[in-house]
Amino acid sequence: MLRILSILLLVGLTGPVLAQDIRVDVNRTPLLEALASFTVETGVDVVFSRTVVQPYRATCRYTGTSAQDALVCLVTGLPFRVQQISSAQFVLILLVVDPFSDRTHILSGFVTDAWSGETLIGAHVQVPALGAGAITNEAGYFALPGVPTGRRRVVTSYVGYLSSDTLLVVDGNPIGVALTPSALEVDGVVIEAAPNVRADLDSTPGLVSLPTAQLRALPGTLGSDDVLESLRWLPGIERAGEASGGLMIRGAGPDQNLYLIDGVPIYHPWHAFSLVSTFQTGTFRDILLYRGAFPAEYGGRLSSVLDAEMRDGGRSDPQVTAGVNTLHARFLIESPISPRASFMLSGRRSYIDKIIGREHPVSDDAGRRDTLRTGYYFYDWSAKLSYRPDAKSSLSISYYTGRDVLDLRLPFDVSLDINSFLRPADLFFEVDQGWGNRLFSVRFQRLLSERLFLTTTLYESRYDARESTDIRPSQSAFVSSDYSVLVDDLGARLDLDWYASLTHQVRAGVQMVQRRFESELDAVITYTGSFSEPLSDREDAVSPELTAYIQDLWQPTPNLRILPGLRVSYFGGGQYIRASPRLNLQFVVHPQRLILRAGASTQVQYLQRIQDRLAYLYNLVSSRWVPASAGVPPSRSGQVTGGLEYRPTGGLTLTADVYLRRSRNVLLPDDEFRTRDGLLGPGIEVSTLLAQYDRGQERAGGVELGLDFRRASWRVVGSYSGSYTRNRPYSEADDVFRPARFDAPRNGSLVVQRAFGPWTAGVSTIWRSGYPVTVPEGRYAVSDRVSGQIVYVLYRPDVNNGRLPAYFRSDVHVGYRFSAWNADWKAELNLFNVFFRRNVIGQSFDPNAEQVTARDRLGLPFLPLFDIEMRIR
Repeated sequence: MLRILSILLLVGLTGPVLAQDIRVDVNRTPLLEALASFTVETGVDVVFSRTVVQPYRATCRYTGTSAQDALVCLVTGLPFRVQQISSAQFVLILLVVDPFSDRTHILSGFVTDAWSGETLIGAHVQVPALGAGAITNEAGYFALPGVPTGRRRVVTSYVGYLSSDTLLVVDGNPIGVALTPSALEVDGVVIEAAPNVRADLDSTPGLVSLPTAQLRALPGTLGSDDVLESLRWLPGIERAGEASGGLMIRGAGPDQNLYLIDGVPIYHPWHAFSLVSTFQTGTFRDILLYRGAFPAEYGGRLSSVLDAEMRDGGRSDPQVTAGVNTLHARFLIESPISPRASFMLSGRRSYIDKIIGREHPVSDDAGRRDTLRTGYYFYDWSAKLSYRPDAKSSLSISYYTGRDVLDLRLPFDVSLDINSFLRPADLFFEVDQGWGNRLFSVRFQRLLSERLFLTTTLYESRYDARESTDIRPSQSAFVSSDYSVLVDDLGARLDLDWYASLTHQVRAGVQMVQRRFESELDAVITYTGSFSEPLSDREDAVSPELTAYIQDLWQPTPNLRILPGLRVSYFGGGQYIRASPRLNLQFVVHPQRLILRAGASTQVQYLQRIQDRLAYLYNLVSSRWVPASAGVPPSRSGQVTGGLEYRPTGGLTLTADVYLRRSRNVLLPDDEFRTRDGLLGPGIEVSTLLAQYDRGQERAGGVELGLDFRRASWRVVGSYSGSYTRNRPYSEADDVFRPARFDAPRNGSLVVQRAFGPWTAGVSTIWRSGYPVTVPEGRYAVSDRVSGQIVYVLYRPDVNNGRLPAYFRSDVHVGYRFSAWNADWKAELNLFNVFFRRNVIGQSFDPNAEQVTARDRLGLPFLPLFDIEMRIR
């Protein structure tokens, strides 16, 4: 017995030793000597030819637990490939090349999805023997000049796809690499392949790049097919409200984000009063989000860029997807037209108006009849036609249109009593509103030579909003108004990729945009039967913008990537010329383990979004964009950021980022609490509206931590942000910065999901600090000199001097996949706010109350939400 215990003790002591880290640190050491030391330290047998190995020297620094990764590190840059025979035996295979050949060619080609045939944007192509790599552009094209002739090992990887590691003949002919998605659906069961993606080729800090399949796996608040809802689970990204409001990135305002669809800007990417975004996840094949330090090819906003590429349409087999959830129904069709052409068509529409009805005939005991209206709906249409006339060219035509329509006729004193609500009324209000986006683009891409790739884009983007209002607030007064706003972009863009050498990839381009701004108000206000006042205002402006940029992806060493860039823009609205330099750095400590990134950039924003808070007639759609002018200089910001990405074990990725941002000439409301003191607003003239704003400064900074864990059937996504956002108007004499409107010092989220065969279950939680609120410190009375009426006014000497209670919410979501009627089905149930916690999302103060106390505005209650989707292939 003692002998058995001794053996068990020995095994228990030696087991952890075998699991300890493997450390390799050699510099220009003979490979034969390095392999001998490696075998002694790890006990792993390496089979190789001494004669072949003897001429080479190894340079490697590795710390970890994987013997295979350590061995790959030893032969990185050398003409060897590592092949695993068993858990304790590897073979070094010599690549059949002539390392002393003077002949070189350009290794170029396209990377595509093996199933759909669509090109993959941002795929990594690497030649390990040369320590060089490339990233595919918008057409999925890459080029590596100066690759020696012969058979070379080429590694191709893309997030969400199985990596390709193969030997290719480099002879100057373009190649094609098809990658298979790592999530394989077999009989309704999702099998996640082990990821083998290197993160060391991304050179931009703050970049978020996830396949749409992974984004769709993250829960949404009111729908599972919403890009912006899925992104909010990542660090530094949050909503401006509970389930509505714009997207805030690193504390910046929603108007400081640039949204692009196929390279075309879209101005208001929301439906249903910001409950749902226009970005349907299933409609897009690639989504890039840059937080803060984005490359020189992007510009026009201070905070972030969301660049989404529509799907080209399946080039292999037709596919139809249809779904319905709590708010809307949708469909997506993809199909080849010919071996060289394909199309995608998708649509979506809400159906609440079909359920509650749009018109309600009513009558009362006196015989009066009326028709009340409660119509509201929104819709989207997206379409794309892709055509490849030859192997070097591609042509795509993209179209999107989306709109919200609101049609109301209700009694002026709407109550919660249905019986009193559905009746004719002498006092009523009618609102007929519509707002939406429309964009159209034509993109032509051509491989001019193996080193030059040209992309040209022509587009139009249009946002318009209209509100017709009829209001009878009293027996004698009547208001009738018609208000509209318009922003229309007509642009052309040319981008050129030049693959100069193995260490330099240059991108340059120019963009010309002609923007047209219109706003119009026609109204009649009747005070009595004999006295009325007409209003008629119109504002028109045209502002051209010309931009040029250049950037160079420079790789001086295998471990260091530098991305310098310069963007120069001219804006005709105020004859402004601004230069925006950019610099991003990346250092690879270990390709599979640790990468460090840093960046510094400046941004310029020529468009400002303002809102007339006094307008009673057109308040709901009065938010509009105005251009910079001689009296309103453009906003400008500078940001520095740094971070790291660490993968301690397979399936676990940890990220940490810090940032610091300074902005100037941002528009801040002059008085957040100015009341609507009458039917007349200040009009729609831009100069009048801008008088309600002050130019000011803004400061922001923070730390962001992220966690992404994927192993077997588990998926965990977590984030934490500690940040601050402060601003100060130039008009204030002191140098005190106050909290911004949506400043949240602490913000965290957690998603935990697990698959049980065809079932998926998960819990998601959000918590954050309460938003700032201005608490009055007293009130004073003002007497009208004519009527003598006393009016009470709240005294607010300090803005945002208090905070709302902390926000906390938990949701539970369950999904089930199955096959029936020759289709694949997915059903999901999301239980919103399972703890029935009514969060305080706002506060108001009544100046007429004897004691001024806060009245809380509560958020959404518990809601059961559903989503059902069918896919036919």
